[in-house]
Amino acid sequence: MSGIINLKDIEYQDNINKKLVFDNEQSSLTLLSFRAGVERSLHCDEKDEVAQIIEGVADVTVGECVYRLKAGEMIVMPARVLHGLKAIEDTKMLLLRPKHTHN
Repeated sequence: MSGIINLKDIEYQDNINKKLVFDNEQSSLTLLSFRAGVERSLHCDEKDEVAQIIEGVADVTVGECVYRLKAGEMIVMPARVLHGLKAIEDTKMLLLRPKHTHN
């Protein structure tokens, strides 16, 4: 798959909206949108993940720490560490994940 991808081309919904950008045998890249106040509950994954905020502001919890990320910022969520997200403003983000089972 090739072509230009508009990273803001995802609608806001009442819950988390997900749009798969690409998915292959090694990894996946997903575009997500969250309305202000929407949360992704704490969970744990077997491999590292990377989240990049494209638009808006979100509090990202990694372990015991909460980081306020805004557009243009990214964070690594290490393997086997609890992490979650709460949108402070309407937020769009990219999530890069290696192939793994999601707990």
